[in-house]
Amino acid sequence: MSDPVAVALLGEPRLAAALQERLGWRVVATTVDDHLDVAARLDATLVIGLSAVPWPAAEDLHAQGSAELGVYTGVVSWYAFPSLVDRIVEAAAPAVRAGAHLLVTAPDPGPEVPPGDVVFLREVAESLAVRLRPTSRSVAWRGRTRTPTAVDALTTLVEAHGRADVVECPVAPGLSADPAVTARAEELGVRLTCVDLGAAIRVDLLAEVVRTVAEHEGIG
Repeated sequence: MSDPVAVALLGEPRLAAALQERLGWRVVATTVDDHLDVAARLDATLVIGLSAVPWPAAEDLHAQGSAELGVYTGVVSWYAFPSLVDRIVEAAAPAVRAGAHLLVTAPDPGPEVPPGDVVFLREVAESLAVRLRPTSRSVAWRGRTRTPTAVDALTTLVEAHGRADVVECPVAPGLSADPAVTARAEELGVRLTCVDLGAAIRVDLLAEVVRTVAEHEGIG
């Protein structure tokens, strides 16, 4: 007898194991190279494919899975999932209420990523701003190829705008403080707080995404 739901997760095996324990449904870690082969072997009424990170990922892969596998449903992104914004708002609110500048960041996806795949950062920042109403906000990328980089953004906030208190909100749960950004904050003498929701919150959110998709497909 097949399972009601199985999950093909583009992500690390440890995360897949934690998600499987949380859901009670089979969750298998995959890579871009073996994702569809693994999904095809899963014996379930519904196979959900998604990435461990919330921003757009593997859109063509999910489209292929939906076209070739009758039981497959792909989740291209989950950055707009309300619970993710709720969690970031809850964690950042104390610093923002105290007057900290809101800096929303994500890992640098590289220079060749299509423009449509990077708008998520500004969309998340806008959602957070509506809820938190900071005195000021900006976005930046952790890395070196896409601008503004987080290091350069922090430098500008201090040297050009006189900000002395910044709260950084990475879009993805489980991203801890960036050593390069932390080091630059120390050099500038700015108080930098990084909101790290933690790996457990990421598992909670992924489980909620999977259950939402399953319910939408008529499987409770």
